[in-house]
Amino acid sequence: MAGKDLKSIISDVRELPTLPQVAVTLMDLLDDASTGAPEINRVMARDPALASKILKLVNSAYYGLSNRISSLNQAIVILGFKTVKSVALSASVMGLFKAPGETGPFNRAIFWKHSIGCACVARLVARKQKGLDAETAFSAGLLHDIGKLVLDHYVPSDIEAIVELAEKNGSSFLEAERAILQTDHAEIGRWVTEKWGLPKELVAAIGYHHDIEAAPEKSLVAVVQFADYLAKLKGIAASGSCETPELAKDVWSMLSVDKGDLPELVNTINQEISAASSWLEVAQ
Repeated sequence: MAGKDLKSIISDVRELPTLPQVAVTLMDLLDDASTGAPEINRVMARDPALASKILKLVNSAYYGLSNRISSLNQAIVILGFKTVKSVALSASVMGLFKAPGETGPFNRAIFWKHSIGCACVARLVARKQKGLDAETAFSAGLLHDIGKLVLDHYVPSDIEAIVELAEKNGSSFLEAERAILQTDHAEIGRWVTEKWGLPKELVAAIGYHHDIEAAPEKSLVAVVQFADYLAKLKGIAASGSCETPELAKDVWSMLSVDKGDLPELVNTINQEISAASSWLEVAQ
């Protein structure tokens, strides 16, 4: 249905999936410097499925630990609070949108592969940036396109038309989206993550990841844009992304990445994304 705006799409979202209460409690606790590992352990024990994912993730190829970890408390200590927070948030969100969407025009398996690729790149680049938290960057990279899942879940005919138009014109998902709707996945993503009560910097990065000039804080948005560009450059693009990857020149000036470092960075990313396939299998 052409011409829908954010308000009309929201009206179709009769019951937005909510984050598990344990995940919400964890995010609050992990932001408190006085919180200890035993307290986190007790909270996570209330959600055996999430606790199991944390243990599987810490033992996955992504973290490459030599000894198997069987204790949740030990996993929390090894991963660190910030990583536990990003893993809990990511696993919780990924569990909300599972099916359908595997065989239609918008393929969720490919979507998540692109998202984890962006997350890996964002974390690597953020480690080189002063004042940026690498785990927040990971979450921003993983969730930057979450608005697309909302479209696929609630207005599948619209996202089908968007993907078809992008493929027909060889354009970006965003260009096709704006031609069909009066809104876009970034605006929808901002609305959803605000509803979930996610941190403001994460909400802003998701909401402005296609409009860095309007972003109130540009560093994290620049990292997400760069991660998205590099993932697409490597051929890891979600359904409907049919354009030639480009990166705005002003983004380079905001990053502590030299163009001469790109070959080494790409090689590191290859290794990260390869290992991250096991991360995806566990987290979903």
